[in-house]
Amino acid sequence: MKKLLVILLFAYLPLLYAQEEKVYFDDALALHLRKFNNKSDLAIRNSMPNEVDTIFNSLVNNHLKNTYVSDLKLKKVSGGYLQTDKIDKPFLLITKNSAIIQTKEEIQTINTIANNYQGVVEIIVIYWDKLNIAKKNTKDYNKNVTVVYADERYNNSNRALSVYKHSFGVPTCFYINKDKQIFDIDRKFFLRNLKPETKEQFAEKTTKGISELLASHTDIAEHPIPKEDR
Repeated sequence: MKKLLVILLFAYLPLLYAQEEKVYFDDALALHLRKFNNKSDLAIRNSMPNEVDTIFNSLVNNHLKNTYVSDLKLKKVSGGYLQTDKIDKPFLLITKNSAIIQTKEEIQTINTIANNYQGVVEIIVIYWDKLNIAKKNTKDYNKNVTVVYADERYNNSNRALSVYKHSFGVPTCFYINKDKQIFDIDRKFFLRNLKPETKEQFAEKTTKGISELLASHTDIAEHPIPKEDR
């Protein structure tokens, strides 16, 4: 009898998993963003700005981590489209716009990271602006960084896309695993100044985030170890 129950259990388990519904990032965010904003506003009014980071980390870890990203069809600055569902590796989605000053040093650092993880992690920078402005501001990225743009005034085909702009503002970096799930979110993804130690911290933090993203996969062994770009 016990053997029969075990057999039935194993036969039924795949059906249980198949019936589980995927939770998408934009849906989870819609449920919890207002509460996050209210708590953050209260912390700021009470002169506790550092508490905002704690509240944000709680939001990510308890409600957003492991949610799925909807398929995004993004226009490349170089022409053509990038469709996220067709990406077969983990990727970073970095949001930027022309209102935020981006230094050449920051772009160079992102280029170096993209070189180090070429073929292992896709680095995508999405620019919230018109094509001509995006081209002007992103010309220093190298070929290992995919630069895309989105002008919301004319973009009616990607309703889910606006979530990435209006959720936590810009610049923000979304770490997304091979299964198209949110692994982590860095809502302060920019190089604050040009001090050598700050540039090193920016690079080290991003590299650590990517390493943890890759380590979260059971198939990490099939990925080559990236070489340092010197």
